[in-house]
Amino acid sequence: MQITLDQDHWEVDAPLTMVNVLTEVSERAHARSRIVTKLQLDHRTITDRDLDPAFLAESVARFRQLTAVSQPVPELIRAAEGSISKYAETLRTEGSALLSALRFGRAPLSALDAWLGQLADYLEFVDGASATMQAGTGVSTLTPWVQQLLEARTDQDQIRLADLLEYEILPRLDARG
Repeated sequence: MQITLDQDHWEVDAPLTMVNVLTEVSERAHARSRIVTKLQLDHRTITDRDLDPAFLAESVARFRQLTAVSQPVPELIRAAEGSISKYAETLRTEGSALLSALRFGRAPLSALDAWLGQLADYLEFVDGASATMQAGTGVSTLTPWVQQLLEARTDQDQIRLADLLEYEILPRLDARG
C-alpha cells in the first residue's frame, strides 16, 4: 500500500492491518505538531464513523493508496476559538442557573454532576489549546478552584459549591477579555 501524508510518501506491506497504518500516520503527524484532518483510502473519504473494529482489523493488502492531510495544531486551535468561547458562555449560563438552587439546598446533585462533566470536557480542550492561546487561560487558572469545588461536592456543601461557582469558576471561564 502506498501512503501519503502531506508531502511524505512511503509503502507498507502485509501482514499489517489498517490500525497499524493509521497509527503510524497519526504518530508521524503528531511528531510534527499536526493532526490528521482528512483521510482518503483508494479514492474513498474515510470519516471517524468508518473507524470501526472490522475496518481497523482489515489487511492493508486489500487497499492500494491511503492519502492523509494534516493541519498544524495551532491553526486548528485558532479556528476553534469561537466555538471555545461559545461553549464557555454556555457553561457560564448553565452554571449560573444552578446557583439559586444550590444556595437554597434544592439543587439535585445529578444536575451539578452533569455540569461538571461538561466543565471537564471544556478544561480538557482548553488544556490542549492553552499553548496557542493568550496567557492567563487554560486549566492552570481553574485547577485549584475545581479541586475545591470537587471537595465541596464530596461534602455535599451546596453553599460552598454555589460560592465557588459564582465567584471563582464562572468568571474564569474563557477569561480572555
